[in-house]
Amino acid sequence: MHRILAACVVATTLMATLPATASECGYTTAGWNAPNGAVVFSRGDEGPIRNVIDAIGEFRTHSMLSHGAAGGVTHATMRDPDTSSWPTVCGTPLKVDQLRNGYPGLEQINQGGIYHYLYDVDGHGPDWTAWQLGDAAGAAQVADNIWFNHAYVTDASRVDSSQPIDRLLWNGARVPYSLFQYRDLESSHTIPGSAANNGMVCSTFLAYAHNYAGRGAVSAYRYPHELIANASNTLHAGVQAQCKSSLGWFKNAALTVICPIFWNVCSNAGNQVANCMSANRCDTSTSVIWRGVRDDPNSTATSISPDRIGGWSVHPVSSTLWASDYSHQLQWNSGGNVYGCWQ
Repeated sequence: MHRILAACVVATTLMATLPATASECGYTTAGWNAPNGAVVFSRGDEGPIRNVIDAIGEFRTHSMLSHGAAGGVTHATMRDPDTSSWPTVCGTPLKVDQLRNGYPGLEQINQGGIYHYLYDVDGHGPDWTAWQLGDAAGAAQVADNIWFNHAYVTDASRVDSSQPIDRLLWNGARVPYSLFQYRDLESSHTIPGSAANNGMVCSTFLAYAHNYAGRGAVSAYRYPHELIANASNTLHAGVQAQCKSSLGWFKNAALTVICPIFWNVCSNAGNQVANCMSANRCDTSTSVIWRGVRDDPNSTATSISPDRIGGWSVHPVSSTLWASDYSHQLQWNSGGNVYGCWQ
């Protein structure tokens, strides 16, 4: 399928096709104002990634590569993992494969898809959004190389099978969202590069795209032990609190009701997510693994965050070709009526 056709939807053809879940598929009556090649940033209002970003003293929680108002976006993300079935749910609350290999991972979606990724059926969205362009010609080169020259396969949306979603290939395979990237991006920002689970997160993908277009390697940042120890504690506490309140990944799960109290299921959930991010051990809820990383004075994290892509916080404005720019308000102000899905 040609990429331009894959990204554009004729509204009259799809009027009879209703999304199964309004926050995953739907229309947008306008496209965003982020130019081709711009990086779009957002700050989520809750969740494990927000917990970690806040704990290391940074701000942006998600980053995306814009292909302009007509073209959509390339980004890496994951849907909320499902809870395990009974009785596994009490000891290992989240489905292991979904936690380790986040779906959809690295994908290309249109304006309808990205709008409904950011804003749910009630119009609730991130706390903050903005875009940066910097070197306009260089940024367009990055976007066009990814859009036109990169290997991909087209999958059907799991929510609305009539909708195609292009998923980029890396090392010959689809690229899941890997939480372990927050601890160690390995060589995913290099060419050809590799990483655990063949995975990337949003900002690691942008570093890879920057390099793929010949704009230079984006250097990783080494976070000292005290920051990752704080992030570990905050992550565990945040996941545990969301579980107890049936929020975020645990909406409608009612885990504290269906599991015996001696399982301490919400603490297990926090352990499982912290293990996954700190050591790629997504299959266990023992606290020994993540606490071992937290308590080892030699442990650090090597990663590329959204703030580093944008040249904010402790990161220099020379870090990427986008970083020399300031933040522009993201607006949905172009014409059109586009239907799409993000998963």
